[in-house]
Amino acid sequence: MRKHNKLSDSTKRKIVSEVLSGKITKEQARRIYGIKSKSGVLEWMRIFAGRDGKNAGFDPLPALKDMSYSEETEKLKARVKQLEEALKISELKGNAYQIMVEIAKEQYGIDLEKKPGAKQSNDSKN
Repeated sequence: MRKHNKLSDSTKRKIVSEVLSGKITKEQARRIYGIKSKSGVLEWMRIFAGRDGKNAGFDPLPALKDMSYSEETEKLKARVKQLEEALKISELKGNAYQIMVEIAKEQYGIDLEKKPGAKQSNDSKN
């Protein structure tokens, strides 16, 4: 026989409020409050929003609309943008190198591409 932790409605509302405000995730709430059900918090969100026919007086939609991005989120967005720019530059450099290799091969007969399994020459070993 299992022992169930019965949480009061006010505690459930507090948990839902913390999740909706972005303070904690649903998984963190499960761990912090010892909630065994994987969908418990989600179910409480639905109940308090009145989606199951019982409106408990809590509407999570305004809380979702009012959620502001944290400073951490803004930093991560800036970092993503920075990395995307670096990737573009790297791709341009790669394309420029490929064009240079093709020009060297066509105009000067120099093959700059490394051959698979190429062996080091005796001169470069010394």
